[in-house]
Amino acid sequence: MVLEMIWELMAGKKEDGKYLILYIVYCILNMEYFALNINNLEDRMKKEFLVVILLIFISVCLAAEFNYKFEIDIAKHYEKYGYLDKAKEHFIRVFHNPKTPDEAKSEALYQLGQISYEIGDFIQALDEWEVLINDFPESKETGLIDERIPEIRKTVSRATQDQLSALAIANDFHRHNFSDRAKEKFLNIYHDPHTSEADKAEALYLIGQITFEEGDYTVALEDWEIMIERYPDSKQTQEIANRLPQLREIITSDSDTSIISVVAKSYLKNGDFWSNAKNTFNIDYSWMPSVELATKWYDQVMKEFPNSTASEIAYRKKLFALLGWKEAGRDGDKYGAMENFKKYMPEIVETFNSFQKEYPKSQFLQGFRYQIAQTYWFNKDWKKAKIWLNKVVEAGAGNETFYTETAKTRLKKLKY
Repeated sequence: MVLEMIWELMAGKKEDGKYLILYIVYCILNMEYFALNINNLEDRMKKEFLVVILLIFISVCLAAEFNYKFEIDIAKHYEKYGYLDKAKEHFIRVFHNPKTPDEAKSEALYQLGQISYEIGDFIQALDEWEVLINDFPESKETGLIDERIPEIRKTVSRATQDQLSALAIANDFHRHNFSDRAKEKFLNIYHDPHTSEADKAEALYLIGQITFEEGDYTVALEDWEIMIERYPDSKQTQEIANRLPQLREIITSDSDTSIISVVAKSYLKNGDFWSNAKNTFNIDYSWMPSVELATKWYDQVMKEFPNSTASEIAYRKKLFALLGWKEAGRDGDKYGAMENFKKYMPEIVETFNSFQKEYPKSQFLQGFRYQIAQTYWFNKDWKKAKIWLNKVVEAGAGNETFYTETAKTRLKKLKY
């Protein structure tokens, strides 16, 4: 196929002395090429070597000067034989070269749009043809494409809507915890040649997110690194690129996930039989402000991802951290409001009010109202305990629920 393409190029240029020399060289190499036995490995290697030598020879001869006609011929031959990326490279070179006349630039733009249209990248095709119409309104290519533009816009609109629908379906699978189906849908979107780069970046980002949630951190990071490399200008890349160092630290807690070899796994398993060491890093957090360190990260989520599912989870985790906990054992350490009621209670109320304002329909609000009331009750602040228990009842809006009935029962016996 490559040799046939070169022959067509060279045979059509024999009137030019330089191309005649190339054609003669080609014929000599071509005779040698077909004299070799394709079934013999050594001969096959010689065939490949001859093709490489021929291409290098032609490239060197043509590199000395830019010839827009020959560039267009090369591009058309690449397109004919299916080398579309190479064809686009040559058309782009023609369009951007200052020596190229307007009629050749308009032809290059037309062909670029045609290639994009053929591979289903309708938005890119439309962009290229609109440049053609605006910059070269009198060209014959503009005449060819002008009548097609309205229909192409309709095609772009339909393709965009279809793609949005596919993303919406995949997101619904993800939201309802059908992770395997969601990944399959996102992968289909990513590998669909009609998908725009923005949608491919979003699909790849979400594939990585699902994989990360499943604990396969290595694969997730690989997905995100591919996304960063291929779609550097996407909003998903802007979001994740600077956070990869933090995410890589998580791999250390589950660093065996990327091992594929069964033999290697068996060796590791044999070693684990004899080793009693824990395969995790141990952090001694004695004398450290655990609650403050925890809430710092939850605040970071709320700041960077407002009005998101992640932000709602961060609010819940922050409230639980502030409400506090007690370590096991009679003398176990206490944290949060359990350790210092006066210090943490104002922050608990402030955080709850922000949570309620940002997520007024959250199903966790009632539980936290009761927890706040209970914390006041534990510390014998009967007045505020009563206020918050009544808030639980009022939020029930007359419905009998677990929390409203528990709050009513506590109100009957408030002091002890």
